This record gives sequence, structure tokens and C-alpha cells, in this order.
Amino acid sequence: MLIVIILGLASGSELCDISFEAGICLFEGETVLVPYSTESSNKGYWTFDDDSSLDYSSNQNHGKNSVTPGPTFMSKIASAYFSGDYIEIPNDFELNEKLFSITFWVFLPQQSTEEGLKWCPILQKGTDTEEDMLYQRTPAVFLNRETRQLKAYVSTSEQVEYPQGEYVESNARIPYYRWTHVAVVRTQSRLKVYVNGIKDAVNSTEGQTALNESPLYLGNTPWTLEDCEVPLYLDQVRYFNKELSEERIEAEAFGALGAIEPYYVKLGCVNCNLEEAFESCTETHHLCYSIELHSGAYAVARAMGWTDWNSHLWSYNALEEDTSDSTTGLGICCLNLG
Repeated sequence: MLIVIILGLASGSELCDISFEAGICLFEGETVLVPYSTESSNKGYWTFDDDSSLDYSSNQNHGKNSVTPGPTFMSKIASAYFSGDYIEIPNDFELNEKLFSITFWVFLPQQSTEEGLKWCPILQKGTDTEEDMLYQRTPAVFLNRETRQLKAYVSTSEQVEYPQGEYVESNARIPYYRWTHVAVVRTQSRLKVYVNGIKDAVNSTEGQTALNESPLYLGNTPWTLEDCEVPLYLDQVRYFNKELSEERIEAEAFGALGAIEPYYVKLGCVNCNLEEAFESCTETHHLCYSIELHSGAYAVARAMGWTDWNSHLWSYNALEEDTSDSTTGLGICCLNLG
């Protein structure tokens, strides 16, 4: 059997011993090795299924350092484990867009007991220089190590009023010992956070997106290593140069809530009275009935970190009761199935 190999010179070939111009056929085409199929808008895709933080989007935005493998939820082989370390991805024009979306899976294996900063980076493109009060965060996602809420940043032209960047803070709290899907979407004038496929928080921004030529850091950043030794697993990190639709995010996040689809439950309001909870639901959803809360909606609220065991949840049934007191609670909206 004669095997003919055609070698080609590809950009980024310094990472490989041999580079090929096309796929490889084995056993007369019975087995074919080809590059991964990716969406054209996907400019960075880090699966962490290798030990070199390679980019599988075909844009060659590979990380500069290796990763520590960890357990996985959705990918084929491994996730990346971080505990006071980080991955650096060099700057590239493909990762500099005024409209963008970033999606990833995160898992908190244990509570962080080390003293340090309250807000610690999960990812950040840009460099913070505290002594000069200069911050580059396009984008950045921070985790509150106490409440486990997320804060998504984007640096804008409004540097005076928002020197650290404009941001949106999540209502959701990342739970321990559970994989959680996160998506951050930047539009022309808004910054959105989706958790497990559910739109969790939105904020309108005043300035235009400010780009930077700094690297993208995953897991941590060089300047917060000593103050943010937060253990976590990251998996399936994707960077898109466009605004992803809710349907696209829901599809990627499916499975995070078990058998419950993300579109079934929406967050209406927090710390609101019954009337506000009722009015917070859109035409496609209604304030959940008690049976809907007990048959799945409450479990979603727990997984999202919207509520604790002692939290008060409003139900549609409460409209028939006397609610003239000043009680406040959580409004959860369920999909209209009729």
C-alpha cells in the first residue's frame, strides 16, 4: 500500500511538526481527518481537550501556555482547571469587535477561603493598571467570591463616569458543584448576561465600545494572581464577533437545567410586590401557578441562584388572596402552553 503525503506551509506551523494543506484520508477514505466545522462568526473556540490551549475556530488564536486538565460536562475529553493561574491568548484583530458574544461553561468545585479581592476575573481582554487608574475590559467577566454573582464589563468612551467600564451585574449566583452555562452579549447599546440559557440581566450603556490591543486572559489575570486564588473549571469557551440570538444561546446551554428547556422559565422581578411580579411577565409568559412552581420552576430558580430555601416566591394563585401588606418576593414567569 502506497501512502502519499503532501506537505504544506501553513501559518502557525511552528506549533506542529508537520502541516497539511487539506484533510488526511486513511484506508481509501474510510477514515478522514479534517479540521473542526465552526461557525463563520466564531473567532475563538477553546475546548481544553488538549494540553496546549489550542483554538479550534480555525483562526489560530492559540493560548501561550498549557492548561491543567479537569472533569468535563459537555466536551469530549477535558476542561481547564484554574486556581491562581491563567491562560494568555495574544491579541488579534479577530478578537477586537465592537459587537461580540462570549459563551462558556463554569464549575466551582469548592468555596474560596483565601482572603483577597471581592471581585475576581474569570476572563478579561485588556490590562488593568491600578496605579494609573487605567482599565481595559472589552470584555471582562468577574465573579463575586462572596455572593457568587457575575459582573460583565465593557470599556466604553464614557471613561470619566465609568473608568472601570460600564457593566451589568447578574441576578443569578453561580452554584457550587454544578456546571453553569454563561453567555455575555454586547449589542450597540446594551450589555446582556444569560445564565443557563435564560436572560438574567440587561443594562443599557451610554458610551461606545472601546477596543484594546491587550491579550485575552482566561481563568485569572497576571495582576490579580495573589488576590484571586479562586478554584474553578472552565470549558468550551467561545468568542463570536456578533450578537448571538436567544435561541442560539438556549441551544448551546441546553442540558444545564436538566430536562427543563431554558425558554420555559423567565425571571420577572426580584424584591417586588405581587402587582409588580404579575406585570413583569411578557405576553408569552405568565406568573407561575403554584403547581408550576412545584413541578419545575422552583428547581430552576434554585439552580440559577435566584432564591434560597427561605425566599418568598409569588404565584398566580396569590392574586386571589389578600396581599395588602408590604411583602416582597421573587416573580418567576412560566411559558404559556395553552
